[in-house]
Amino acid sequence: MKKITWTNVLTIAGAIGGAIIGNWAVSGLFSGDAGEDKTKFLMSTASEINKNLPMNVDSETVLIATIGAKETFTYNYQLPNYEKDNLDLKKFVETMTPKVTNFVCSTKEMQAFRDLNIFISYNYYDTNHKQITEIKVDTKLCQKI
Repeated sequence: MKKITWTNVLTIAGAIGGAIIGNWAVSGLFSGDAGEDKTKFLMSTASEINKNLPMNVDSETVLIATIGAKETFTYNYQLPNYEKDNLDLKKFVETMTPKVTNFVCSTKEMQAFRDLNIFISYNYYDTNHKQITEIKVDTKLCQKI
């Protein structure tokens, strides 16, 4: 099994989302119905990112789509060199959950997401587009830094 450089995956995802959401948060789009504005913004952000997809994050990971809806921003990744049936799913989840959670809850790139109090969802798919797992982080539970 090849080694996956998850730090690169998470850094790129955070940089894309963080830069766009940071710009929105500063621009004061919270006038009016904040929930509706947040949803529109998340949808718009996903649409903008999706224009540049699929994007190779590294040799093991491809960002294939993003989705912004209601209180969740979702990153969909494909692991083109792996099949779900050949992965140790328990180990994958046990390894990735703390990495993803730490990244979302502690990095500067993800601060804007934390400020919005939304869920960040990382969905992973195998070479055959079978979903491997979803790892969801509730930014409301992140400690304030």
